[in-house]
Amino acid sequence: MLGLMRKHATSWLIKVALFAIVIVFIFWGGYSYTERKASRVAAVNGSYISMLEFQSTYNNLLEQMRSRLGDQFSPELAETLNLKRQALDQLINRRLILAEAKILELDVSREELQNAIISYPAFQTNGHFDQQRYQQILRLNKLTPQDFEASQRENLLINKVQQLITRTTKVLDAEILSFFHHTQDKVNLAYIQVDPKDFKTKVKEDEESMRDYFDKHRENYRLPAKRNILYVRFRPQDYIDEVQPTDREINDYYLLHQEDYKEPEKVRARHILFRIPPKAKTSDIQAIQKRAEMVLELARKGEDFAKLARKYSEDSTASKGGDLGYFTREDMVKPFSDSAFSLEKGEISDLVRTRFGLHIIKVEDIKEESIKPLAEVKKSVIQSVKQEQAREIARQQAESFIDLSRSLDDMKKAAQDKNLETKESGFFAANEPIPSLGSYPEVSEVIFSLQEKEISPALALGDDQLVAQLIAIQDSRLKDFDEAKKEVREDWLAEKSRELARAKAQAWLEMARREGTITDVARNNNLQIRKTGLFTAISPARSLGNQKDLVITAFALRSGQPVAPEVYEVNGKYLILQLEDRQPATEEEFQKQREDIARQLLIAKKEQTFSRWIMGRRERSEIEILQKL
Repeated sequence: MLGLMRKHATSWLIKVALFAIVIVFIFWGGYSYTERKASRVAAVNGSYISMLEFQSTYNNLLEQMRSRLGDQFSPELAETLNLKRQALDQLINRRLILAEAKILELDVSREELQNAIISYPAFQTNGHFDQQRYQQILRLNKLTPQDFEASQRENLLINKVQQLITRTTKVLDAEILSFFHHTQDKVNLAYIQVDPKDFKTKVKEDEESMRDYFDKHRENYRLPAKRNILYVRFRPQDYIDEVQPTDREINDYYLLHQEDYKEPEKVRARHILFRIPPKAKTSDIQAIQKRAEMVLELARKGEDFAKLARKYSEDSTASKGGDLGYFTREDMVKPFSDSAFSLEKGEISDLVRTRFGLHIIKVEDIKEESIKPLAEVKKSVIQSVKQEQAREIARQQAESFIDLSRSLDDMKKAAQDKNLETKESGFFAANEPIPSLGSYPEVSEVIFSLQEKEISPALALGDDQLVAQLIAIQDSRLKDFDEAKKEVREDWLAEKSRELARAKAQAWLEMARREGTITDVARNNNLQIRKTGLFTAISPARSLGNQKDLVITAFALRSGQPVAPEVYEVNGKYLILQLEDRQPATEEEFQKQREDIARQLLIAKKEQTFSRWIMGRRERSEIEILQKL
């Protein structure tokens, strides 16, 4: 089978932003196995990790994070999460696990490897392994079948080692019960909120104190470094008329994007509706149901369903014999769809209740899920191919322009030679949108790494390509007091207001602790007592923010001493907390959830067990980091 998989590979290359197939276990990453000369990043018991392997694994992690977080992902977050170190750790761990597999003499059979590969949904069409799709996806991801199969073999070995190490892991009954109560018990808190804004008018202004504050917080009043660039933008739309896709390119694109042309399952049905008013009485509902059951019996005895619909249905489709035409699951309310799509052709449903009333449904025809034929979607496919190829032309034009600009050492002259328009951005900071272009953190990061007069590589602005030259730099500097006085005053007032509010909240807390309740404190000081409502430890009340220590305190409070021992700051306000109500989860709920909890805990404990095993192997191994990442 593996030999067969390698046959008949096509040579066409579509330069598309195709999803990266994450064909390895998420925890371990992956890389190509073709031997290449590359610098060494680390050594594990004498086995070297190359820069090529590291970069590939790091890029996989970046793509996973971008896919998961979308617009929330940024280079700063990647640095905060230390993704480079995570990538290297994955490679080190992989080396150690594979070494263990060798010691244990574990192996992967051809049948195991074959089954793993053909089971990937990415390689399937209509639920079956598609040899042509397999070849195309590997080719577009610059992988040979040999490299891919080698990677898969190692992944299966890693899985075998993990299963062997964790096979004796068990979950105790006490752990299940403890986790259940930790996640399902609920508390309701009463609290007083002390807002610093209410104390702002009580602060007496003092310029000398403001100057002292300014001297201690000078860095808060630093003007950021800024850059000004000259740029040329290459838009795919400017090249789309140059593109004339071949029949093979059109066909290959269609095969690789079958999901885009999927026709969902559809049903054609008739129905008879007996409306139930929103505020109908029980007796009225029973009468409507009795009438519907009578009509249902007539339909099942073989009377013409369309005639019954015209006579009895209270829907606008009655005049058409209840004919709804073809519809998908999403076209109808869920109870109606669930019933209609569970019926065979010609079958009549039981009474189906929706928010409209009671329905009798008869399925007239069923269209199975299918892929629209190329002839039907060819115009759309051609447009998609043209857009992809126009993007590639824009990228190539940008690269060619960079070469010319650098050879002339003058981007403006290169633009004139190519008859291209240049624009100047004006000054902007790293965390600001680029004027006239928008917010592109990764582009800004590159621009702020350039030297003055340096020309950038091609930078992606969505589908467009940008080539920029740094033409001016404004260095960061500290404001003087007079320049920052307005901001300093506001910050100083806010700090003094917080100090007053915190002191008052602390005094009120001590009073409430002595009295054992916040009620008198609230009444005597004209304060409002608020309630959180019941919440669990894993889903805290919004009014409490997301502070772990506060949640721990909330579930530690008891009726004998209901007031929390300290003041908590949440969203800039100070809270004095008191236990209002406690609602332990019931034994009945525990029995319902017991199996699911046990399964979740077993997975978590196996991960912990394997992680401890890896840490132990690392401690006993010779691991040398050869390059600073």
